[in-house]
Amino acid sequence: MKFILHNLRMIWSRLRSNGWVLAELFLVFIVMWFLCDSLGCLKYTFYRSLGYNIDHVYQLNTIIGGATSDTTLTKGDRYLRALQKLEQEPSVEAAALCYWSLPMSGSNSHNSLAAQDTIGVNARIINTTGGYIDVFRMNDDPQRPFAKTPSGWNNVMLSEATFNRFRKRMPTFSLDTPLSQYGDSTSVITQGGKIGAFRTYRYGSDASCFFYRIDENLIKTQYADNWGQIVFRVKAAADGPDYRAKFIREIAPRLDVDDLFVADAVPYTEQQLQFEVMNGDTDKVNSQAIVVLFLLVNVFLGLIGTFWFRTRRRRGEIALRLAMGSTKNQVFRLLIGEGLLLLALVTLPAMIICYNIGVAEFAIGRTELISTWPVEWSFVRFLLGSFGAWLLIALMVMVGIWFPARQAMKIQPAEALHEE
Repeated sequence: MKFILHNLRMIWSRLRSNGWVLAELFLVFIVMWFLCDSLGCLKYTFYRSLGYNIDHVYQLNTIIGGATSDTTLTKGDRYLRALQKLEQEPSVEAAALCYWSLPMSGSNSHNSLAAQDTIGVNARIINTTGGYIDVFRMNDDPQRPFAKTPSGWNNVMLSEATFNRFRKRMPTFSLDTPLSQYGDSTSVITQGGKIGAFRTYRYGSDASCFFYRIDENLIKTQYADNWGQIVFRVKAAADGPDYRAKFIREIAPRLDVDDLFVADAVPYTEQQLQFEVMNGDTDKVNSQAIVVLFLLVNVFLGLIGTFWFRTRRRRGEIALRLAMGSTKNQVFRLLIGEGLLLLALVTLPAMIICYNIGVAEFAIGRTELISTWPVEWSFVRFLLGSFGAWLLIALMVMVGIWFPARQAMKIQPAEALHEE
């Protein structure tokens, strides 16, 4: 306590010069909080679980064209036969045929369903066979698995994000609540289980989706002339760097159906990277990271320079303290303590400003300053950003004091006093 009071008296005795340092630390804390919050949200968004797994997952590239030996076959027939052949391959763990429903794909469709006629939610439609959940290893309800859901448009499974959106608007909403097409209260749609939370890509929020299982009959009647997508999961023991080449050479010819030819099996990790580039996420992340690092370096150099200059100007004081019997460690602790106390004095006011900035941004309408990444604003997020900012600034202060103080302590007290 005496140490703190002594430092406070030292700060007060040089209030004019310390006032500028306090103002700089106040502004630096706000900027550093923003940088830490932005970087933290970026890292959290990038590395948190997608809710599904794309390792060992491939997508077939197919070509339909040329002479046909059976004019009665539709596109749906060809895709079904290719899927059935693919499922028989020893190296394949699971496979699925879907329409405009792949994650990290620009091809999609949307629709709205309603509860109690007027409580509607719009979400992406996933039309796929039952193997989709196994291919991407999504989490569905073991009591009501997607593969056992009746096919057709009168049965649906909701993703967790969609379920939560219904629940937010209708607190009594449950899996037993009947749904209907929005604007058509006569239709009745029965819910199956619930698909666990997942994101369509690394920089997205939890996805709102309606899952419909399609069977052979629906594919032949409803999707007879539509282009489909086939994805499959390879057993981990069978996958490897040479699997793609082996697949094209040995397996692909066995999957051809009439004039449908399998041209390639593309790893889904490549699909992910391509989607992020096409969607602009890669450029956005790189630009964000460069700006943040540039600001971080400038703040780092500026703050260190301030305390470096401030400490060097106090060489006479350091020499006098050493001449009066203080040890080097005592002087060093005094200088570090004064710097950290200056930081502590601005921390609470700066945190109040930061918190109000965050609250205002989200209250006004989620503008780009704070809500850059889809991470929910919360007091915990604010505290983590503040803690990171405080640690970084404290490190800068200590570095800015440590080196010049160490250099000053190497000079003999008489020499330093003579210079003064």
